[in-house]
Amino acid sequence: MRISDMERNRSYTSNIEQRMVNLNRIQEEIATGRSLFAPSEDVSRADQALTARDSLASDTQFLRNIDDGKGWVDSADTNLQSVVDLLNDIDSLAVAADNSGQTAADRQATAVQIDQKLETLMGLVNSKHGDRYLFGGTGTTTAPFTAVRDTDGRILDASANSETVAGQIYRRVGDGDDIQINVSGAQLFQPNGTAGLDGDLFYVVGALRDTIGNNNTPPAGLEDMRSNAHLRDQLDLIRTRISDQQTYLGSIGQRLDETKTRLTSNDINLTNTIEQAQGANMTDLVSRMATEQGAYDALAAMGQKLLGTSLVDYLR
Repeated sequence: MRISDMERNRSYTSNIEQRMVNLNRIQEEIATGRSLFAPSEDVSRADQALTARDSLASDTQFLRNIDDGKGWVDSADTNLQSVVDLLNDIDSLAVAADNSGQTAADRQATAVQIDQKLETLMGLVNSKHGDRYLFGGTGTTTAPFTAVRDTDGRILDASANSETVAGQIYRRVGDGDDIQINVSGAQLFQPNGTAGLDGDLFYVVGALRDTIGNNNTPPAGLEDMRSNAHLRDQLDLIRTRISDQQTYLGSIGQRLDETKTRLTSNDINLTNTIEQAQGANMTDLVSRMATEQGAYDALAAMGQKLLGTSLVDYLR
């Protein structure tokens, strides 16, 4: 059976158009680095890439939460260390004031120094991380403690924002994994029920100032509860309580670092999964490009002969 010129030309045209489509596809894959452009092209690979991409998006949010939490933890620890250093200074002043060689004037001068440090302390307990209060529990926009002052303006104690100061703040760092990133002012400085008592940091420092300023003599009837030695013992217990919370913050910081390392490693694996699912194999594409280009060139040369032959036959 003879093949007509029309059929031959149609076959030729179809073949060369297919080669052009193949070349364009290969060039697109090379340009984008992708071999998959629509889920319908390979449902299994598309589903694999989509699942990995969703996991990668979740990890990205977890990593943001970790960075925010780590910043909070580090800031809290830094400020608590400043509080501990301040309490060490106050303790040293109190020890010196308890020395029998100190005069009443010396002790009054020491009381003034302690009063100044109490003012500094009030600032530290109301420290912020960015625009949020560190030790206010869930009340991050309101100062956790307000100074209670006498008629001379000296701090006697502090009033806590009781509605929020004991609240806990969490950050989600994994599926179902929430980490508490804060230590509350209630835990640290004025535990519930201790206001105006030995567990209250502000009361203890204020009472120590007043006892020392009164020539190291407690008020009548409170010789034991307001003595220099007793108040220093309470100060040491409070300092230990704060240091314990610093240890907790350190463990939280370590946990956040470890979780970040794990997520970062997982993200590398997820990115590789996406690349394998939809990424282009450049070596294979270069080889296919050469094959398709060769086939196209051969068809083009054949087309010239076919067209040339048909024209000669027509002229005859």
